[in-house]
Amino acid sequence: MVPLGPVIDPEWALYHMQRALWDPVDPRRLGSLHAELQFRVNGEVYRFSNERTLRRFMRYPTRWCGLVRDPVTGHRFVPTRWSPEAYWIGGPYFFESDSTRARFVDDPHRYEIIRRM
Repeated sequence: MVPLGPVIDPEWALYHMQRALWDPVDPRRLGSLHAELQFRVNGEVYRFSNERTLRRFMRYPTRWCGLVRDPVTGHRFVPTRWSPEAYWIGGPYFFESDSTRARFVDDPHRYEIIRRM
């Protein structure tokens, strides 16, 4: 059997590989890799440093998520609180228009964006 070597803390590794994932609500802090501190918007995974910033993000995701991709058209845009939205497995999806939202709702499996956590 080959020894596996030392186990590296994943958060330490991300930080030191300069692939750190910053908390979108408090960018001074590093987002966690723990599943309970993650949330999806348009299929993209957002990571949070603590439950407080996660709850703030979940109340107003359009305030913090930045640029997203409309799953139907593929166009990137910044959603607002008035953007059409639909909830699908894992979190909300925002759309450029009511027509793209309607197409998504008709066949969400066709348009869903799957990112591994």
